[in-house]
Parts: sequence; C-alpha cells; structure tokens
Amino acid sequence: MVGMLFIFIIILMAFALNFRIAQEDAARVQGQLVRDRDMVDAEKDRLASERDRLARERDQLAAERDRLAEQRDSLGRVTDHLLNDHQVRSDMLATVRSLLRERQVEVSLDPEAGVLRLPEELLFDSAQAVFRPEGRRALRELAAVLARTLPCYSRAPRIQQSDCPSEPQALLEAVLVEGHTDDVPIRTTDFVDNWDLASTRAINTYKALMSFQPSLGDLRNGSGEDLLGVSGYEAHRPVSLEATPTGRRLNRRIDLRFLIAAPAQNQLTEIRRQARRSRSP
Repeated sequence: MVGMLFIFIIILMAFALNFRIAQEDAARVQGQLVRDRDMVDAEKDRLASERDRLARERDQLAAERDRLAEQRDSLGRVTDHLLNDHQVRSDMLATVRSLLRERQVEVSLDPEAGVLRLPEELLFDSAQAVFRPEGRRALRELAAVLARTLPCYSRAPRIQQSDCPSEPQALLEAVLVEGHTDDVPIRTTDFVDNWDLASTRAINTYKALMSFQPSLGDLRNGSGEDLLGVSGYEAHRPVSLEATPTGRRLNRRIDLRFLIAAPAQNQLTEIRRQARRSRSP
C-alpha cells in the first residue's frame, strides 16, 4: 500500500508539473497572440492612415484634373474662336478677290497671313510712286469693294452695314497698306532710298483709297481706333528669296494686311464661364 501511495504521489506531482508547464506555455502563447494582435491592430491603423492619405491625394489629383480640364476646355474654346475668326477672314478675302475679278482687277491672296497683294506692275512704273492709269482704276475698284465689305467686319455707321449678309462684328483690328521694295538700292531725285520709295507708295495708295471712298475713313476697330493704316517694310519682308529678276519683281508690291482683333476680355470671360458650365453635372 505504501508503494502504491508513493507511485500515486509521484504521478500526481508529474501531473502538477506538466499542468504548470502547460499553463506557462499557454500564457506565453496568449502573450504572443496579444502581441500579434497589437501588431495587427497597429498595421491596420497604419494601412487605414495610408488609405486616408491616398484618398486625399486622389481627391487632390481629381481636383487638379478637373482644373486642368477646365483650362483645356477654356483654351479649346479660345482656339476655336480664333480658328473661326481666321476662317471668317479667309472667306472675306476670297469674297474681296471675287468681287475684284468681276471688275477685271486681278490680285493674289495669302490667306494664312491675311494679305491681299497688289503687284508693282499693276500700280506703278519702276522706281516711281505715281500711279499708272490702270493702277488708279484698280485702286478705284478696290476702294469700292472695301467700302462694301469692310463695314461688315468693323465698327461703322449703320448705313454702311445695310448690305452685310449677317450681323456685323468687329473682327478686324487693322487693315494696313504696306509698301514693299526689292533689295536693289535706289537713289533718285525723288527718293533717297528704298525706305522712302516703299513708304511713299504705301501713303499714296492709302490716300488714293480714301479719296475714292471717303467712307473708309469712318471705319473703326473694336477699340474705336481708325481701321486703315500705313506701314513700310522696304525689302525686309520678301515673298521671294530668289535674287533674280522674277524674284525681285514679286517683292516689289503693295500689300493690304488684314489683322484679326484679339478676343476681348468680356469674350474671354464668357468662354471661361461656358467652360465651367460645361463641366458642371
């Protein structure tokens, strides 16, 4: 009996030892689990913070995208406006040339630059600024066509706009009568150099147009300034770079340059307003 009791005590002690070891293992596991849970919670908090940061960046990028899209739309509307004005000017120049052809006056156009070109041989003898008879006739016809056409693209008395096919608009900033020569220097009793010849020809052409059609002097741009003006470029804006008789003949000319007015501030404001409205849901 004593031996059995001894064995029982030993078994009981072994059981208690194992139970204590199991308790300690369970406590270590529980502690590890708590630490792991804390790490997971901290990682969750970090990921949540990162998610919120990314959401803020996404919102900022979306706002920047919308701002850039609005700017793009505004620029697109300005571009469309300018392209439309460019096309209107090209159509106007084509109409002027067509009307001149009906009057047996041949001119050339540079639609991209907005230029109507009168060759020297149509207007002047070489190194002269006095009009040939056919030159005066051509300018008389040109003045009549301009007096009929330009009021539709500028500010003018209503009576001058009665024949406009649509509502008149102040499309043009200026119409410049430009004098151009070739690069061969001259010095005569009438002109000290090519600058003198170019500017005198331009001024005489301007005066002739005004004398044939005084109503051209009533035309204004959108700012209320005189529409027609004069400039001289001597040989500094050639249309041909060939140092040949043909190239130099092409460079001796009178150009009428039709300049488009920049969009007014109220037009730009309206374009921006329309762009913002188009972005609204």
